[in-house]
Order: sequence, then structure tokens, then C-alpha cells
Amino acid sequence: MILMEKNGNKSLTEKISVIIPSCNRSSYLSRAVKSVINQNYDNVEIIIINDASTDDTKEMVASFKYKNIVYIENKVRMGANYCRNMGLKKASGEFISFLDDDDYFSEIDKIEQQLNIFKSNKKIVFVGCGYFDKSINRGRYPKVRGKIDKFLLLSFSNIETSTILFKKSVIDQVGYLDEKLPSEQNHDFFYRISKIGEFDYVPKIMVIKDMPDIQISSNSIKKLRGYIIYHKKHISDIQNLGIKKFLYAMLKFVSVSIILLISIFIRNNLNILKIIDEKLIN
Repeated sequence: MILMEKNGNKSLTEKISVIIPSCNRSSYLSRAVKSVINQNYDNVEIIIINDASTDDTKEMVASFKYKNIVYIENKVRMGANYCRNMGLKKASGEFISFLDDDDYFSEIDKIEQQLNIFKSNKKIVFVGCGYFDKSINRGRYPKVRGKIDKFLLLSFSNIETSTILFKKSVIDQVGYLDEKLPSEQNHDFFYRISKIGEFDYVPKIMVIKDMPDIQISSNSIKKLRGYIIYHKKHISDIQNLGIKKFLYAMLKFVSVSIILLISIFIRNNLNILKIIDEKLIN
């Protein structure tokens, strides 16, 4: 692969803050950090929040010579969204990118291409891209563009956390990630952002989503609780969609909740979760 010159587009000067929470995944974290350092866009700070790891995460981060790494270490485990919010408070960039420690940017112009989209439309407040999902062994892409708030109330689009670049200024209007949600924090956050502006995406796979060490049963419980709380939190907005869309949303809510509940009690529930994700939530 031929590396492109750093900041090939000289009109792009904005600072980007990439926030990476991590707990006991130093080898995966190393890969994620390298994928950011290798971007052809160089005005980037990397904020790593070590969530009370007991492995060699601290030493691994110290081994990087990249000048713009901000390292934060929690003494006790606080969870990924607490860490993301901490990163948001520390970030000095005009734009924010989230990156899970087990994911990585697969294209060196990921940030540059997303910034170019922001330049093309002042109404845009967040930008995604395609990603390769190793859990189903294929690429996935967001389904919609533009003003997508009503869509997000009815469907969980393929907007993945590690693909997003958004304006830091939106935090002043929508607040931080909701740490009280046991799951669906990202969907809730994206919905709140979508209410104040538009969404677009790069129609190309630029992120690889890995999924190591998943505990499916505990994820099912968290997913169900988060799914219920999310709908309760936004029920007034859902009601305002009109009677037909409200009934559709409630029917889908009941269907997904039942299947998630079933998946908690069966031993081999990985395929059940994939069916939910592919057929119902999306």
C-alpha cells in the first residue's frame, strides 16, 4: 500500500480528538492506536482512557512516541461510556471520533474523507461510514442520510460507534452519553444529535469491528434493559410520530423484547441475537 501524504487536502485544518476507552485489551488497543496514528490526517489527538486495566496497557501506551496522546487512568472500573464522557471533557478537538479498543480504522483517509463531507454541507453534525462486522462476516452501511431523527425512533440503523465523526459543539446542545442506560447508549446519543442536524456517511468500509470475549447471555440482559429504558425515555417523541407509526414502533418494541427475553433463557443464543440485529432492529 502506498501511503498518502499527511493532510493531502490542505484546506482541512481542524483538530480531531479520537477517544478510545480500554480495559485489559492491550494488544487490541495497540492495533486501534496504530490505525489512528497511520491516518494521513495529522492534526489528531488520541485520548486513551484506561479503565482500571490489570494488564500491561499503561506500558504499551507509554511505548508509543506519538506526541499527541492523552492518557487517563481510572483507579476503579467505571465502564465504557463513563470513559467516553471523560474523554469528551478532556478533548481539545473541534471534531470527535469514538473508537472501541477492539475496533480499528482500516483506511488511512477515514478522517479526511469524513471531514470533506462536513465541508460539503453545513447542516451536517455527524458523519459515519461503512464497516466490516466480523460477527456476521460482511460489510454493513448506514441506511439513511439527511434528517434521520424520526427514522432512528423507529429503527436501529447501522450507525456504529467506531465509525462516527461528530462536531464537539453538539455536546453543548444534547449533553453527554447517558451512563444510566445499560445498553443502547450510542443509539440514544445519535438520536439526540440527529434532532439538531443532519447525518451523512462515506459509502465505503473504513472500520473493522471486532468482537472478542463476548458474554452473550449478559449482553442479552443488558440489551433488553437498555431497549426498554430507551423507549421509555423517548416515548413522547414516539407518540408524536402519529398513530400509525406509534403502533408500528410499539409492535416492534414488543417483538424485539420478547425475542431478547427468549435469548436470555436459551443456551445457544448467539444466532438469536444475530436474527434480531439483522431482521428486526435494523
